[in-house]
Amino acid sequence: MKTIIKSAIGVFCAAGIIYGNYASAKDLTLATGRQGGSQYPITVALAQVIEGLESVGSVTLKPGGGTSNVAAVGMGQAELAITLSPSAVSGLKGEKPYKNSMPNITQLFTLHGFKITTLVPAGSSITNFRDLAGKRVSIGPNGWTINTLAKKILAMEGVTINAETLKPGDAVQQMKDGNLDAIINTPSDLYAPFLDLASSREIRLVPLNSNIQDKLIAENDSFYLSDWPADPGAYPKLKNSVTTVSYPNIIIANRDVISEEMGYQITKQVVENFESIASSEKSLAVLKLSDLSIQVGIPLHPGSKRYFSERGWL
Repeated sequence: MKTIIKSAIGVFCAAGIIYGNYASAKDLTLATGRQGGSQYPITVALAQVIEGLESVGSVTLKPGGGTSNVAAVGMGQAELAITLSPSAVSGLKGEKPYKNSMPNITQLFTLHGFKITTLVPAGSSITNFRDLAGKRVSIGPNGWTINTLAKKILAMEGVTINAETLKPGDAVQQMKDGNLDAIINTPSDLYAPFLDLASSREIRLVPLNSNIQDKLIAENDSFYLSDWPADPGAYPKLKNSVTTVSYPNIIIANRDVISEEMGYQITKQVVENFESIASSEKSLAVLKLSDLSIQVGIPLHPGSKRYFSERGWL
């Protein structure tokens, strides 16, 4: 009878522990990008990794987009979100398109970057941005970030071009056919349209003027310098690489809801399982783990700051 009683007590205690752990686990909402884009599979992989924490119950993906995701975190509709760093900085400061500042937005960690690049045929006479004057140049569709950036940079250089607003795949085909002199875009490090172009045509990168780089970075805290491509060997017929202005996808968190300890545990879990996350997007695979600590004008969440400091990355 004593053995039975002890066993029963053990069962009830174990059940209490399990229930207690389950009851204390926090469900999270992660605002994601559209299905079909690169942000969505990344957040699916992130959700699976984060759900491995005992302190986390389920992670629900909330459909959205870069700009709306910032608002979702700032207004308490999601605890976490993926977004582009310029959008997060604008939300933090209350700049357009946001009506009010959202000081509860913090950066949990950085993901892969998008890097301003200008591609020309290897034998082109174009060596700098001013040489683009009067040339046939694709700057991306109207409304795309690169379209706005390209127009801004060309205006800063005082250059007028024969602009084409082509999607990347169409621009690559036009360059293959000899109908384009240059393509301005913001590719990630392993970018399918440019991988295709570099496998069939010899191409070269035109660097940004260093003064233009400095001005862009001074105007926007989310910009930083990095090399494109990170792995030149991935582009067989690309003749050079450049250091250029970049901005990344980042994961943001509401600091009023995600405690320091939870932020620490999430960041640690992501770093320790980054290989499985990187399998969701090729460009993540070229990152060094320390790249997750790159700061882009948004306060680091106290938890991630503590973890990155322990790793010696800050």
